[in-house]
Order: sequence, then C-alpha cells, then structure tokens
Amino acid sequence: MDKEFLARIERLQTAMTAKGVDVVFLYTPVNRLYFTGLPTSNGLLLVERQGAPIFYTDFRYIEAAQRTLRGMDIRKFKPAKEQLADYAAMGRAWKTIGYEGTLTVAQFLPLQETFAAAKMVGVSALISEIRGVKSPAEIDAIRRSAAANDALLAELLETFRPGMSELEMLRHFRMAEAARGLTESFDPIICAGANAVECHHRPDATILRPNAELLIDMGVIVDGYCSDMTRTLFYGTPTERFKEIFAIVLEANQAVREAIKPGLRCCDVDKIARDIIERHGYGEFFDHSLGHSVGLEIHEAPNLSKVCETILQPGMVVTDEPGIYIPGEVGVRIEDLLVITENGCEVLSHTPHELVLPC
Repeated sequence: MDKEFLARIERLQTAMTAKGVDVVFLYTPVNRLYFTGLPTSNGLLLVERQGAPIFYTDFRYIEAAQRTLRGMDIRKFKPAKEQLADYAAMGRAWKTIGYEGTLTVAQFLPLQETFAAAKMVGVSALISEIRGVKSPAEIDAIRRSAAANDALLAELLETFRPGMSELEMLRHFRMAEAARGLTESFDPIICAGANAVECHHRPDATILRPNAELLIDMGVIVDGYCSDMTRTLFYGTPTERFKEIFAIVLEANQAVREAIKPGLRCCDVDKIARDIIERHGYGEFFDHSLGHSVGLEIHEAPNLSKVCETILQPGMVVTDEPGIYIPGEVGVRIEDLLVITENGCEVLSHTPHELVLPC
C-alpha cells in the first residue's frame, strides 16, 4: 500500500476526529477501492480515529490484500455471528459509529443491533468531501482518461455517417472502445436528429439522416478513473435554428470555463450558465444541473447545481455541460471536463466544439 492511499486514510481519520466519529465501517466497493487501491467484490474497511485500519475480506482476496495493503491489519471474515461478536469486543468504547448511507438493510441492521448503545451517524457526505478533491495522481489518471475519450471520438467520427442507426453507431463505439483496451464510464448517449431533445436518450433504431444533428455523450475509464464529454455536431449544412441554439449553449459553456475558480460556490457557477440561457429566452429548456464531479465514479459530489453551496477547491474535477432542448425542434449540449486550479481551471476535453461534417 503506497503513500497515496495512506494519505487518504489519514485524511479520513483527521475528519473523523473533527466530527467526533470513533469508527467508520466502509462496505461499498468504490470506497474500499478509494482508500486501499484494491478492487474486491467483498470486503470491509474498518477505520478508527487512530491506528492501523483493519481490512476484512474472504479467502479469494486474502493473499492479494496481504501482498499489497501494507500498514493495514488484514483479517478473514468469520461467520456472521462471530464477526459481529468481534466488532462488539473491539468497540466497547465506541460511542459514535459512522456508516455509509448506501448500505443495505442487511448490512446496517446488524451493526445497529450490535452497537445499540452507540450513536449511528451517516458519513457519506464526509467521505464525498474527501473524495471530491483529487490528488495529483488522480488528476493525471482523469487527464489520461479524457485524452483517451478524445481519441476514441476522433476515430468514431471517421466511421459515423448518415444512413447509420443509433444502434449501429453504438456497436461501432463498443468495437473501437474494446480495440483500444478501454471500458466505458457510462452507457453512451447517441442521439440522431430529433432525438437530441431527449437529454438522456437511449440509442435505438433511429437513422441519422443527411442535414441533421448528432449528439454524442460518452466517457471511458483509464486506470479506474472516468471521463465525460458531450459534443453536438451536424452532418451537412446546419439550419439557422441549430446555429442559433448552438451559439447560445457554446456561449454559456465558454463563460463557465472563463469564470470558474476556487472560492465560488457550485450554485454560483450553475447560475453563470443559466443566466445566459435565460437571457436569450430559453431558460425553460435548460432543466438539468450544469454539471457534476467525476472520479472513480461518473457522478460524484459536489454538483454544479442550483442548490449546491459547496465551495470549489483546487483539485476538484467537474463537468461543464449546459444544454437547450426544444421539443420537436432542436437539442444541443456541449460538455467539457474541467480541473479546478489555483486560479481558474484546466480544460481536459480537447475535441473541437464546432463540428460540421459532410453528408
């Protein structure tokens, strides 16, 4: 276990001390991965305020855990009743026990019953806060993921053409992705023509026609870290209506890239884009948040939304994705991946915004 993960554990322990939490039980695979670097389908990371964490797992992962997780106490799970008895013996002095909000009832209730005299507190927000600020190593992985996403789209745009269905384009996406040794960070959104007004459309048999738009929202995973990007392009000669809406969305996207910096609240950044779209008279057609954080998961906290008052910090990675979706007419979204720096942001998405391709 290298210094990267030990530093994350120390940050968690510092936060636990500040919040008065004696111990945290981490069951979810993504949080276990974040704090250990070891992917397992079964396990528990038990972290007290001080001392070495305990990593529990089954026989399938014991050897890997012992080999890689230095600075941790590695233990094999016991049968359920014995395991709970061990927790109870360790935790006689625990008064406040932290749990993840996404635990199943089957995971939560035994803990609650075992520590009936203790206070159970959710620590999802605390962990999200820690994960929200990425380390240089994490940012480098996300930067490489974004570069791989750019390269994949460039290859696909040499293949996509009018006459193809959305499902056929999706097949090309997955073939090209696999050939590059990549996996997707979410199901690609591919919207031909009028389907672009559905911001989370699922690809179907719709055919991309000449002189029509194509919206593509896609991301890949590199070294465990996600990327995310949307481009709305046009095959043939763009209509005046498309050009109008595209220009407004691009203006909002660019305004955010130029203004975003540490110290702003997430809701302040959302307002930058929303005000521009509303000023042009299309506020009712921009009904999703401006963006979200990206890391080990494609949607992390904080969100660039109307209601999120989290203060942006250097190292946060967020999407900038304003959109306008007018039913029966046109839909445009432009999304870039940004890293918050000391003075502004670094844009990780390098595919050109304005893409007009021949029929």
